[in-house]
Amino acid sequence: MLISDFRPSESFLTDYLTGPWKNFTVSEVNHEIYPVTTYSYLSTLILMFLITDFIRYKPIIILSGLSGITTFLLIIFGDMVLILQIAKFFFGLFMSAEVAYYTYIYAQVDKMHYQEVTSHTKGACLFGRSMSGIIAQLTASFDLLNYHQLNYLTLSAIGIATVWSLFLPPVGQSIYFHRTDRVSVKKSSVTIERHTAINQSQQLSNSRKSYKDSKTNSDTLLCKIKNAYALLWKHFVLAYSNYRVIKWSAWWALSTCGYLMIATYSQLLWQTAVKPGDRIYNGAVDFAYAIIGSISVFCVGRIRLNWNLLGDIMCSVFAFLQGSILLISSYSYNIQILYVSYVIFGVIYHVMVTVASFEVAKCISEDSHGLIFGVNIFLALLMQSLLTFIVVNTIMLNIRQQFYIYSGYFMVLAVIYLVPGVINIQRYRPSTTQLRIR
Repeated sequence: MLISDFRPSESFLTDYLTGPWKNFTVSEVNHEIYPVTTYSYLSTLILMFLITDFIRYKPIIILSGLSGITTFLLIIFGDMVLILQIAKFFFGLFMSAEVAYYTYIYAQVDKMHYQEVTSHTKGACLFGRSMSGIIAQLTASFDLLNYHQLNYLTLSAIGIATVWSLFLPPVGQSIYFHRTDRVSVKKSSVTIERHTAINQSQQLSNSRKSYKDSKTNSDTLLCKIKNAYALLWKHFVLAYSNYRVIKWSAWWALSTCGYLMIATYSQLLWQTAVKPGDRIYNGAVDFAYAIIGSISVFCVGRIRLNWNLLGDIMCSVFAFLQGSILLISSYSYNIQILYVSYVIFGVIYHVMVTVASFEVAKCISEDSHGLIFGVNIFLALLMQSLLTFIVVNTIMLNIRQQFYIYSGYFMVLAVIYLVPGVINIQRYRPSTTQLRIR
């Protein structure tokens, strides 16, 4: 993950595409090239998720590397909009295939190490991004490499990651299609409402019985597929029948949708505020964003708050803050303000999505982490694709108008979570003096 996330050319990709190396117009980049990644990511994610477990992860990890290599080869040598659109299609495939990294790790270790390996994976990802940002900035600032040459650094890193993936140990089991045991969903250790727990227990009992009955026929491929999708459906129903899972998953998907829009189009906004001759610090911003984000994510994992009580209102407050930041960004032509706004926006997103992930994890089976992750990301991409189709490809708004719309998106999100937040606090009001920090 560290090597594959080392992509220094991405910090200056927009300036590279609109600069003398490619000479694409801002409109072409905004409306014709960048949207392809969104649509490709969405269309390939479902396929990747369904076949990754079946073919045991490693082939998809290799495919991810090959897609990344193809992407940057096309970016380096392509000089037509169509070729760059193909490159962005492969980049969407590259991103969707990354789901194999996470599920591969879960399949290789015991459940008791899930939290540990998840933190290591996220840490490696953020470290790779921070290193790519600072190296991109230093090489560009000291004229060691230009924006075009940075693509060769990215290509080399992905090539090394791809070669490395060839030597990964094969997986003998998987979560759904190649299980070594047929015990299905394990009940969450978190104490939930009594009637919900009883309902879940009944579903688990039925699931266990179903798998015991079908064990004798599990040698056939058809039976394996049937059993796998039956278990997958059980995990899905069990998870999304829980109100807390629905609430936090909705936040996860909605906020991720907005974040992906901002991450994709921020460089276009920054271009409008850069004066001729000004030095660009996109790499330094990516470095600061990754480092501050990783520290913040680590800290929030250590803070004990009653998220059942404060979760909705915190989501509302932070969504309002994000909307305000985007509103300011849509009007500001001060590049320093835009840089700082981007860092704050990104840190808020990662903090709250981390909260959402561990709150969801408390209420679901350990085996279904990858499933819920995939479903929530798919919903985020579905909404992002819809937003992209309307705002970018249909209405054809310019970049500042787009950020104004994204600001309204987060304001609406703030209102949505404000209502249940206030109701929740009012419900607990008589006992607020006895509120314990959990």
